[in-house]
Amino acid sequence: MKKQKRKSYTKQQKNVRPMPSVKETQLSMFGTQEFPSAEEIVEAYSKEFARYITPVGKNVFGFWMQTLADLELLNLEFTGLAKHYSINSIERTAAFTGDIDAIRLRIAHLEKVEGKPTLYTALVDKFGDTNAYAFHNLYPYKGKFYPRVVRTLINAFGLEESALILDPFNGSGTTTHEASLMGIKSIGVDITPMGTMLAELKNDLLFINESILNFSISNLRDIADSIENKKWKHHNPFIYKLMLIIYFDTVDAFARTSRYNRKGKTGLFIEKFNYIRDCHKKIMEIKKQFNLSFQKAQIIQGDVLHLEEKDWKEKFDTVITSPPYYFSIDYVGKDQIAYEYLGVEMKEIESKYLGMKEIRQSIRGTTNLPPKVLMYYEDLKKSVDIIFWVLKRSGSCAIIVGDSTVGGYKIPTTMMTKKFCEEAGFKFKKLIFNPLLGARNRAIRGESIIICEKE
Repeated sequence: MKKQKRKSYTKQQKNVRPMPSVKETQLSMFGTQEFPSAEEIVEAYSKEFARYITPVGKNVFGFWMQTLADLELLNLEFTGLAKHYSINSIERTAAFTGDIDAIRLRIAHLEKVEGKPTLYTALVDKFGDTNAYAFHNLYPYKGKFYPRVVRTLINAFGLEESALILDPFNGSGTTTHEASLMGIKSIGVDITPMGTMLAELKNDLLFINESILNFSISNLRDIADSIENKKWKHHNPFIYKLMLIIYFDTVDAFARTSRYNRKGKTGLFIEKFNYIRDCHKKIMEIKKQFNLSFQKAQIIQGDVLHLEEKDWKEKFDTVITSPPYYFSIDYVGKDQIAYEYLGVEMKEIESKYLGMKEIRQSIRGTTNLPPKVLMYYEDLKKSVDIIFWVLKRSGSCAIIVGDSTVGGYKIPTTMMTKKFCEEAGFKFKKLIFNPLLGARNRAIRGESIIICEKE
């Protein structure tokens, strides 16, 4: 019995494959040993994942291309920058002919052109944000629109350095700052003292010497203390305004949240100043790297409804603007700290906003919309007429607006603005809806870009 069992066992063994040597060890799907480490698995998967998500080609989309609107905006850019072009939305690549170097410096939706990073990619990489580059993030001004949209529209209209842009609702200077970065002349008009001050600072920061921003920690502590006690003075108007803006931003941050309590006001003031100094260093590095030539803008505190008083008939090549939404966003409330410090009467500022004048008897009872909205539309219509008046023949106009809800009524600002443009004499060309990604509690969930031409 024992011998039989042994024989049977020996026979079974003959059918068993011998253990492989080290060289013959079975490889996994990742090309590693049979039992890869966790690090090897993660590395292999990341490489495989990158192969699927990274566009392959010389002209590829930027990672910031998130919506269908971005595809439309890229298409819009190409109409002004390229002779011929095609867009492959599946592979996220583009093919085009034209001035390659100029397109690389201008385009806002491609990460690479002919295998080289675009200027816009360099800005995003340097500042870590698709819209808060240069000094666009100087101060959290309410109702700002995206700098990338401004860059896109400048490209779409094919504007050269000799062109002149107007933004009659300049706010904190998004249009004028982006135009300055692109080396194009512009004029920005806004009714608010804070908006004007911010636009001027963004403008000046591109042209100052770095040494002007050399302040020690001790200097900054003294400045913060002197502003706190309303004793702040400085011989340089630029430094005087800059330090005030940083202080206003600091105080506002403390009023909104307790997360900065450990740093203290002075600590946060110093941090915010250092952020601006760092932004200056970065934008000067970009300027040198790409051999850029910035263009200074002209900033005016004024009323769009009174621009006919200026000698501006058919003066501008393009208007790029976004009228404020006074009936859904509290613009003045955000700046209350600043206005109280400066001794500016807020009610006086509010009275100059679109639609904030006395109720007109002529519009009462004409519709269910709130009277303040109707007054806003009346002033907006006049503003569009003035925009038509200041534009040259064949000039282009882009107005960015959004719909909102007031008192339970949906406010159709987009279609009303389009209607006003056509009534003024503009030829309607295109409308692009651009969703505003992020916070759920936005007063405006998305904006429409209305593009028209003066024939």
